[in-house]
Amino acid sequence: MEGRKWEDMETDCLVNILGRVGIESLALDVPFVCKSWYKATHNPLCWQSLIFPSDLEDSRFPWSVNHGGLVKGAVNRSQRSATRLALPDDCSNEDIIYALEECPSLKLLKLPSSVIYNRGGFIIPSMINKLTNIETLMLQFSRDLEEIIAQISLHCKNFIQLSVANDNISSDAAIAIATLLPNIKGLALRRCELQRSDLVIILNGCKKLEYMDVSNCIGFESDDAEILNLASHITTFKCEGSCLYDDYYDGFGLCSRDVDCYYGSDGYGDD
Repeated sequence: MEGRKWEDMETDCLVNILGRVGIESLALDVPFVCKSWYKATHNPLCWQSLIFPSDLEDSRFPWSVNHGGLVKGAVNRSQRSATRLALPDDCSNEDIIYALEECPSLKLLKLPSSVIYNRGGFIIPSMINKLTNIETLMLQFSRDLEEIIAQISLHCKNFIQLSVANDNISSDAAIAIATLLPNIKGLALRRCELQRSDLVIILNGCKKLEYMDVSNCIGFESDDAEILNLASHITTFKCEGSCLYDDYYDGFGLCSRDVDCYYGSDGYGDD
């Protein structure tokens, strides 16, 4: 018996597979395989995971493509069904606002440093009330962290994970995490400036943590006995490379990397 052809696969199965191939392949490869695959790419379920490369200039998207139009096009294809969104570095405030308004079902949102730090982080707290389904928020160099946390506590009842990289976690931010997000299960503060006393506040306040990553931080020693004792109930606790002072860098100029999260090692989840 002749085997079944890919183009003859049932639409539901095909859409399930195509939704996992990544946004570059979905936009640049899949539509040109055959007519059935082209048709399948118009199903909004293929566009539930909108994970853009951080640097579109280094991606496979043509350099001449308008990046704002690319983001809006993908968001429109999802027809408000997107559950995961990672925006590229050069998004404008207009693109961010449009994406967040048109993606009310988001469960995971990742914003790179240039979006928040260079292009007006003030817009993020005001948009949190539109993200009532959000479970995971990943930030780098976040402004207004205390206000963001306050808005999350008011509007996001399913929230379980916060990730901040390469930031100075102030005492006010630590208190906000401990008092306003006491039930979170995952917290990643990699490569942050985090004072020992503030880490103690967080550990005493967030008793339901299952995953915590404070590796390569400045402000406490990785072998601090009290810290390790307070974190002993956490299933996965990472503090490797943390120290009181940074003797290598001039100032706190650490380079940005993706954060290992409670949701998975790539920060976007395993599924």
